[in-house]
Parts: sequence; C-alpha cells; structure tokens
Amino acid sequence: MARLLVIGGGPAGMAAASKAKREKPDLEVIVAEAGKYVSFALCGIPYYLAGVVKDINELVHYTPEYFREKRKIDVRIKTKVTSVDFSGKKAILEYENGREEEVEWDYLVIATGAKPRTFPLPGLDLEGIYTIRSLDDAVIIKEAAKKAEKVVIVGGGYIGLEVAEAFRILGKKVTVIEALDHVLPNVDKDIADYVEEELRRNGIEIKKEQKVVGFEGNGKVRKVLTEKGEYEADLVIFSVGVVPNTDLFRDSPLEFGFKGAIRVNERMETNIEGVYAVGDVATVKNIVTGKEDWIALAQIANKMGRVAGANIAGLEMSLPGVAGTAFIKVFDLEVGRTGLTEFQAKKLGYNVESIVVKSVTKPKYYPGWKNIVVKILYDSESKKILGAQAVGGEGVSMRINAIATALYAKLTVDELFNIDFGYAPPFAPVWDPLVVASSLALRRKKV
Repeated sequence: MARLLVIGGGPAGMAAASKAKREKPDLEVIVAEAGKYVSFALCGIPYYLAGVVKDINELVHYTPEYFREKRKIDVRIKTKVTSVDFSGKKAILEYENGREEEVEWDYLVIATGAKPRTFPLPGLDLEGIYTIRSLDDAVIIKEAAKKAEKVVIVGGGYIGLEVAEAFRILGKKVTVIEALDHVLPNVDKDIADYVEEELRRNGIEIKKEQKVVGFEGNGKVRKVLTEKGEYEADLVIFSVGVVPNTDLFRDSPLEFGFKGAIRVNERMETNIEGVYAVGDVATVKNIVTGKEDWIALAQIANKMGRVAGANIAGLEMSLPGVAGTAFIKVFDLEVGRTGLTEFQAKKLGYNVESIVVKSVTKPKYYPGWKNIVVKILYDSESKKILGAQAVGGEGVSMRINAIATALYAKLTVDELFNIDFGYAPPFAPVWDPLVVASSLALRRKKV
C-alpha cells in the first residue's frame, strides 16, 4: 500500500490529504500537525477576538476525530516533523511525549504554511507582545486582552486592521503603527485613504511612516518605540507580514523561488519526484504577469492542496495562476482588490493607466444606497485589464470578483463595457461602476 505523508494540517494540507484519499481510497494518508487543531480558519481569529465568534472551536471546520473516523485519514496532532530524508523517503516524527518515530513515505506534501515576520528588536521578548498565526495564539491573546486598556498594532495590513477593529469593539484604546505612507500595502494610497478615514472615525489612531525600533517595559511591555516617538501599550500585536515557513527544508535539495517559497509547477510538484508543496509555503503563478509569485491567501491554499491531492491520486489537475483577490471589512467599509496595484504595475514596467469612479451601489431613489469607489488599472498599449480595487459601504465583492474573472479571460478595458451586468434598483444602478469605468476608458482612448 502506497503512503502519503502530509506535513501540516492547515487548509492546504487537509485539502491535499482529503482529495488524495477520496480519489484513491487504498492510499494510506498520515497528517502530522504540530498544533492541536487541523482544518482551521485563521481568517476568523479577529472575529473571535471581537466576540462575534464565541467559541474558538467554531473556527475548526473538522476535528482530527472526524478525519480519522469518516475519511480514514491518520491525523496526528501535536506532532512535529523534525527531519526529512528526501533520498530515502523517510521522515522523523516527534510526538508530544517526546517519543520519536521514523515514517517512510511514497508521496510527501509540504504544507507548513507561513510564519510571522519578526525582527531582532530590543524588548520584542517582553510579555504582552504577540504574533498571530494559530488558533492557540488567539486564545492566549483574548485572555490577555481582558486586562489591557491600551493596544498597539504594529503593521497596518489585513490582519493588523481586522484585529484593530476587534479591540476597538472591545472598548480598547487602539493605535496602529505603519512603516509605509498608507495602511493596507496591497492597495494603492488613494484607496487606502478612505480606509484611514474610517479608522479615525471609529477612534483608532494611525501613525504612518514610522518604523518601530524597540519596546520598553519591566518584564511586561509598557511602551512601543518608533523613530519618531513612543506609545504606551498594555498589549502589542506584532503584525508586519508573514514569510514562508521553510526552516525545516533550508538545507534540503528542494528548489526555492520567489520570496524564499518552495518552487512548484502548476501541478504543485517540486523539483523532487513525489514531493509536493502547497499553500503559503509554496510559489504560485500570477495570472496577470505569468511570472512566479507568492501570495498567502486561504482560498489559494485550499485550491493548491486540492490540485496536489488530485495529482497524487493519478488525476490530471493544475492551477494555471492566481489573481490575489482579497477582501477586508473595516467597520462599515468593504475593501477589495485583485490583480496588480498601480504601484506594482509600474514597478513591473507596465504603461499603466487608471480609471477611478465614484458612484453609488443603488439608484439614489431606492432606500439604502451607499457610496462606492472603484479603481480599474489597465495597460495603456494593449488595453488589457491589470487589476482593480474598490472601497464602499456594500457591493465591493461583486465588482472585484467580476474583474478577477476578467483577468482570467484576459479582457481589455474596452471589452468590459460589453458585459451584460444585471440591473434592478434593489441591487445596482443601471450604469454599474465597472461599466462607467470602461466607458471613461473608451472616451479617453478617443481623445
């Protein structure tokens, strides 16, 4: 009987294990997970901290027992893989009690995910400073927050802002420190400006263009120090991004690619036969540029796992590329992006043009309409759509998902005008913001 060993029980790892076992029932599947949860939703952590999700177990899609009993997958939690012998097809598993076991494998899936990016800053080891990358982290932070009044979030990315909102809902004094000139580095500044306005409107202080240089406290954090000032804090969330968790494999024969992630092809195969890498630890192709990229998002991780599992089972499946489509809610604002930002497009050498449309989500005569801003980016020569961003009170996801589809279809901004977007007063205006944007691009073309 052939054996598959999966290192990591997150969304990507469990998707690979489940697909392989489903398609090839006689395959023995072992999943080694260092933590105590598998098949979990990290994206739900801010809502657990805010109290929207009452029990941490609600963020667990399926338990280890479910996988063992229903799917016949041997899930081993609190189990670390300490070494991998690629030539001998063996791995050493270390269990919670310290016992070690050598496990042979025919197929290996590396799904170790990403880890928080940290820097050797003075005082980073003080009590009260946390990173978020597991459900266990969330439980510890929620307990610590009960005694905190002043919270500082270092980093204004997706997780940083969602956690900032969570603590504000809990009545904490919240300060966000961002090294760049705007929050949400994955959108352009003109879109991020609306987000910053919403944060301030809800009582969150924003300190931009400030690099954190250290922390002070007597055993427990009391101040966050930046190049421009210092800020009192009872609790600090250090959220300055993530990097591929490849520590175990740094001296291995695996090939590494963009941003140090394990290089894979469209079938999720590494350069070693029988070895696959999926999720936040692996590279992926950007659907817009056609180049190797690294995009740590949950929906991409799930698809990568499914593709790997299918190929291990003998099916033909590939992932041709991703657009990096993502959403975030910031209090009463929805924010979305897909493809390239204007900054990224210019850096890659595109002759980028942008159209920004300020519109409404429904006709103004219909109750409940809200403002929305849509920004579409396209190449000035080919007119190919390169990406889009949107911010507004509602309706952001439908517009961004439409542009994501357009990116896969390689549509031009002119062709966007011809799409038959549905209209009815309760749902959308007769001239959808996307159609307005394409119309403006057509007009610009004629000038």
